[in-house]
Parts: sequence; C-alpha cells; structure tokens
Amino acid sequence: MKAKFLILYLCFGQLIFAQKISNEFFVFQSIISGDPNYDNFDKQVKFIKDEGFAGIELYELDDFNVKFTTIQRHNFKGSFLYAKVDLDEDALDTRLLDAIVRLKGSGTIICPYIIKKDLVLHQPNKSTDKVAVQLLRQLAELANQSGLQVAIYPHLNFYVEKTDHAMRIAKKVDRKNLGLTFNLCHWLATTDDKERNDVKKELKKLAPYLKMMSINGANNVLSKKANIWEDYILPLDEGSFDVKALVKYVSVDLRQSIPIGIQCFGLKGDRELVKRTIAKVNDMKSF
Repeated sequence: MKAKFLILYLCFGQLIFAQKISNEFFVFQSIISGDPNYDNFDKQVKFIKDEGFAGIELYELDDFNVKFTTIQRHNFKGSFLYAKVDLDEDALDTRLLDAIVRLKGSGTIICPYIIKKDLVLHQPNKSTDKVAVQLLRQLAELANQSGLQVAIYPHLNFYVEKTDHAMRIAKKVDRKNLGLTFNLCHWLATTDDKERNDVKKELKKLAPYLKMMSINGANNVLSKKANIWEDYILPLDEGSFDVKALVKYVSVDLRQSIPIGIQCFGLKGDRELVKRTIAKVNDMKSF
C-alpha cells in the first residue's frame, strides 16, 4: 500500500513540477533558403509549417504582397516583418504603410531596423534620435490602427545597434504598442565581458519593452574571427552559450509571453537544419 502511495506521489509530483514554455516559436526565412528542393516561398512555408513552427519571417518589403498571399493560402503566420526605417528620408516607406494595412489583425510584429548614412558609428545623438522618434511614433500609430505591435530591431553597425539605445528611443516614442526586440546575436556582437555577466539584469530592465526575441546557437566568447557571425550565429543545437537558460529566464522568470524567433543568417539552410532546430525547440520548451 505504501509503495503504491509513493508511486502516485512521485507521478503527481512530476506533474506539478514539470513546466512547459508556451511562447510561440518561429523561424527566420533563411533557415531553408539554401535548400534547392525548397526554392520558393510557397514550398518553404509548407515545410516549415508541417515541421511544427508557429510562423515565419517576412523579410523586407520586396515581394511582400506575394509572400503575404502565400501565408494566407497556407493559413500560416508571418511572425514579423523586417523593414527599414531610413532617418535620411522625410517619411516612412509607403510600401511599409501599405503592408501594415494588409497585415491588420494578423498578429505580425513590425520590426524596423534603423539606419542613417554618414554618421559616426556608436555615437547616437539627440538630434538624430529626435528624427527616429518622430518616424517611429508615426509607425506605431499606424500599426495601432491595424492592431499590430512594433519592435525596434537593434542591429550591429546600424544607427540603433544596442538594446539600451533602442529602449531609450522606445521610452521617448511613448506608445504602448512600441518596444524592442532582444536579438541574441547582435547583443553578443555589441557587448563586453561585464555586460555578458549582467545579462539577467539587462533583460529585467528591458522587460517592460520586450515585444520579441531572436535566438540561435552561439559561442559565449569575444569573437576574434574575421566573420564574427561564425561565433555568434550557429545552429540552435550548437555553441557554448546557454540559450535554453536564456529562454527560461525570459519566459518563466520574467513571465514574458513574447514570440521567439530562430536566427539563421549565414547558415547553410536546408531541411535538415529545420528538423534539428524544431527538435531543439521542443527540448527547450520543457524543463
């Protein structure tokens, strides 16, 4: 009798303590772009959906209408739209405005990367920030009309390349539907040892503004390679950086239900990479 009770107790305890991350996981389009058997967006979307991902990146505005029609046909999700905001332009790209209208109610996150020519890198300034705030406020208001969120996309060597700069701008924009993306690879590329050790502190600070996160396998080193992405963008199941712990901290400890994307830039994207990645995602969901 006691043995049966002990077995029931242990099984019940496992049910209590076993947890599962419920965040939506999607992939960047490049995860399969190198596979000749999936040489168009239609084939890529079908395969990625069949493998169990929740969505796919909509990359830039070229061919947006074709891609949007494709995901609609497959009853799939464009998880985020990666698009440029150029601070040397007086207005937002009209194609982006049209895309926001078409994406109404889709749940797609608008992710602007922010550029400016002839500017000394790593030196944000108030006048340029002011232009960024004005354009992003317009973007946020238009996105809000379509029920969409906006997440500034920090990117190495662009005007907004660090997460703290993105957060400062988001605060100035002061719109509930505008925040930022935490991109693991770009964060690694723009941080030093001290900042790496304070990642939890940084994420806790960013939490009120987090709209999306991108992850990938990576080596937790200060890369000395000519191509730093050989350290900072690896398949999800490779590298010394503890990505699973990062996801757990954001999703469970900080209670962020944000979508999580898999960055695959520069990888030899094929069907095997997709299968390896979804296997690792399923492993990361449970702890």
